[in-house]
Amino acid sequence: MKKAFSFILITLLSVVLIACGNNSSNKEEKTSKNDTKNESKTVEIQSKYQARGEKQDESDAKTVDEKVTVPVNPKKVVVLDYGALDTVEALGAKDAVKGVPKGEGNATLPAFLKAFKGDEVVNTGSLKEVNYEKIAEIQPDLILFSGRTSGTKVQDELKKAAPDAARLYIGADDKKLLKSVKTNTTNLGKIFDKESKAKSLNADLDKKVKSTQDKAEKSDDKAMYLLVNEGELSTYGPGARFGSLIYDVLGVKTSDDNIKASRHGQPISYEYITKKNPDIIYAMDRGKAIGGKESSNKALSNDVIKDVNAIKNQKVINVDPELWYLASGGVRTTEKQIDEVAKGLK
Repeated sequence: MKKAFSFILITLLSVVLIACGNNSSNKEEKTSKNDTKNESKTVEIQSKYQARGEKQDESDAKTVDEKVTVPVNPKKVVVLDYGALDTVEALGAKDAVKGVPKGEGNATLPAFLKAFKGDEVVNTGSLKEVNYEKIAEIQPDLILFSGRTSGTKVQDELKKAAPDAARLYIGADDKKLLKSVKTNTTNLGKIFDKESKAKSLNADLDKKVKSTQDKAEKSDDKAMYLLVNEGELSTYGPGARFGSLIYDVLGVKTSDDNIKASRHGQPISYEYITKKNPDIIYAMDRGKAIGGKESSNKALSNDVIKDVNAIKNQKVINVDPELWYLASGGVRTTEKQIDEVAKGLK
C-alpha cells in the first residue's frame, strides 16, 4: 500500500514539474519573440529636400523625395543639425545621441547644447565638414542631417561610412517654417517613441506664436533683419531664411516689401538703412557665430544711420547668433527666436 501511494505521488510531482517547465519555456519563447519584435519595429518618414551638387550657384541641385524606414528607439544616433539636436533633447531622448559636430575644441557647440559636450558623445567634425571616420566608428542606426550636409557628395560619403544607418533629412523649410518645425518634432516623437511629448512641445510653440502674432498685429513698427559679416551688410525679407519667422510666421511688418528672397540675403548699404528707416532692427553678427571678428556694434554706430528710428529709439535687438545662424529649426530654438523677436515689439 505504501509503495503504491509513493508511486502515485512521484507520478503527480513529475506531471507538475513537466507542466511548469513547459510554461516557463513558453514564457521565455514569448519574451524572446517580443524582444525581437520591439527591436525590429520601424516607422516610415517622408524625407524631402534639395541635394546640392558641385556647382557654387546650386544650379545642379536636385530634389530628393523619398520615404525613409527608421528604427523606433534607435540606440546609436548621429545628429548633424543643432536645431534637431535641441529637439531630441527636449523630447527626453538625448541618451541615444552618440555623435555630434562640435568643431575643433568644441568651439561651435552652442552653450544651450552643453549636455552633449562630454567625451561620451563623439565629435563628428563641424556643421559643414563631416568627420566620416568618426561616424564609421560609431556605426549609427540613424543619421539626422539638414541643409549644410544635404549635398550629394556628403550623402555618398555618409552612405559609405555608415551603410546600415537610416539617413533622414530634418531641416526646416523657410517657405513653410512653422509647419515644417512642427512636422519634424512630430516625426522625431514617433522615432523616439515620445509622441505625447512631441504633441506637448508643438502646443507650447503654437501658444508662443499666437502671443507674438497678437503683439505684432497691434504694433505699427516696421522691422529690418540686419546680418553683419565683418563690415558687410545684408538683409532678409519674407519667404527667406531668418525673415520667414519674423514676417511670415509672426506677422511683423517689414520696412521693405521688395527684398529678393535669397539664401545669402540681399546686400545693402548704410544709405539703404537710412532710406528704409526701420523702427526695429534685429541685428545678427555672423562673425561672432563662426568664431570670427565681431563687427555688429561698430556697424550700428555708423554716423550714416544715427537718425534711423530704431537707432534713435534704442530698438536694436542684437539676436543670439548661435541661435539664429547655427541652430534654427528646432522646436525649442524656434521658441527662443520668437522671444527675441517679441523684445522688439515691446
